Amino acid sequence: MNRTVARPARALIAAVAAAALLLTGCASAPSSGADGSGGSEPAVIKWAASLPQGNWDPVVTGATGASLQLGTIYEPLLTEKDGKPAPGLVESWEYNDDGTAVTFTLKEGLTFHDGSPVDAEAAAFYFTRAKTQENSALLGSYSNIDTVTADSELDFTVHLKSVDYQVPYLLSIRAGFLTSQKATETEEDAAALNSRLPIGAGPFKVVEYVPESHIYLEKFDGYWNAENIHIDRIEISFGVDASSVVSGIQTGVYNFSVVAGAQIQEARDAGLDLVSDISTNWGVQFLNVNRKVEPFTDERVVEAFRYAIDQQAFVDSVLLGEGEVTHQIVPSEHAAFNEDIESAFEFDPEKAKELLAEAGYADGLEVTLSPSPYQGSAYPELVQAQLADVGVTVTIDNDPNWAAGYFAKETAFSLYGWVGRNSPTQLLTEHFDVDGVLNLSSPYTTEEFQAAIAELRATPIDDPAFLDRVRAANEIGFLDGSVIPLAASATTWVKTSDISSNFQNGQGWLNWTGVTVGD
Repeated sequence: MNRTVARPARALIAAVAAAALLLTGCASAPSSGADGSGGSEPAVIKWAASLPQGNWDPVVTGATGASLQLGTIYEPLLTEKDGKPAPGLVESWEYNDDGTAVTFTLKEGLTFHDGSPVDAEAAAFYFTRAKTQENSALLGSYSNIDTVTADSELDFTVHLKSVDYQVPYLLSIRAGFLTSQKATETEEDAAALNSRLPIGAGPFKVVEYVPESHIYLEKFDGYWNAENIHIDRIEISFGVDASSVVSGIQTGVYNFSVVAGAQIQEARDAGLDLVSDISTNWGVQFLNVNRKVEPFTDERVVEAFRYAIDQQAFVDSVLLGEGEVTHQIVPSEHAAFNEDIESAFEFDPEKAKELLAEAGYADGLEVTLSPSPYQGSAYPELVQAQLADVGVTVTIDNDPNWAAGYFAKETAFSLYGWVGRNSPTQLLTEHFDVDGVLNLSSPYTTEEFQAAIAELRATPIDDPAFLDRVRAANEIGFLDGSVIPLAASATTWVKTSDISSNFQNGQGWLNWTGVTVGD
């Protein structure tokens, strides 16, 4: 048996009162600083965020980028260390002999923020909810999970439809954020997670939440690794214009935020600290076409759009050089990066025009682009300009309800971004598989991709052939898929110098363990 055991030690700032929903917890104000001594100044992160969280239920939100904020509240079943699965709420795990089931053992004595137990029953309930809830964003991620059983108070077993040695990766971070069973017992309770206090078992507990305005968190003393959490309070303010972030940090209104493009250089010029590492936290912006909807039912149109996009222009004019060209869904430092994909659809506007003419659009084509509101205006406007150069007229539809059509797979042409997944299999199935949350053409997939994913799942992660099979599956999925990458960039945080720089981040995970303020 394959046994892994580890046992670590235990702005829209203003809101009209009549319109805002103010939710306040009963936690008292922090009285201890980063060193735990009474009477010292509390260690506070004042986080400036451009947009409010799309949804505070990790089962519902389809964005791994959301994990950066969700991870303050929810603790995953497993975390990451040196790119490999590591204990979180789970203490150890063990596969059966044929790789079709894996039993996890939870840490003893843990509770959620509402006082309910973190136990096997809560874990089994979470998986069932993720697999059956109508608006679940984890259907594709959990497609190879058959059932989950609670075997004892702390042991639960994930039973698989086929051999799959990547389940520990899958449950690291994004797809493993455990929610309180008590708080999600009914559909009404689960739906309310986005309008009241989100409840997890993570390092910080929500004490105040005003949707569209802010969310305030305080350290949860019942967290399994509380002794290594040195932050007392996190205050996240929504609706902060990106152009005002650096000045807001300089004046002390904030001390932490994400920056991109021009704001990165502005922060450098201001002498502020920057934290980034494209090998662990990155983003790829991309176009999606829906192969079920005309004109993208014609493969020649899909290929024409791929040839029409000049990725270097996005790096130069949108990211202002703070990124890199990629023709695939991951950046060059990622283990799944396949060099062969980079030359498959290099920028060739003349080829794009030829393919459109062959498809019957020699006199032009009109399409509507529905971009995510999270991507700003620069990306869609440059897409519009580049496609115009090959005879495609693009109308940009900035629909505030963009997510409804996108995640229902009804939108024809969209622009979105992502920050990857923790499991190499999940990384690919999200884009290229049936029910993949980022597969706009779902349920479209191919037999070749299904065969490649089955082979990948059946390959132990320490097998010398593992990475080659990841890259092969990436190529197979991409060539017949629905995604057109635009550019890749590292996720970059700006902070004041009194916040330490010892972040031990993982994919889509902002790890506050060991981080201090004012030391």
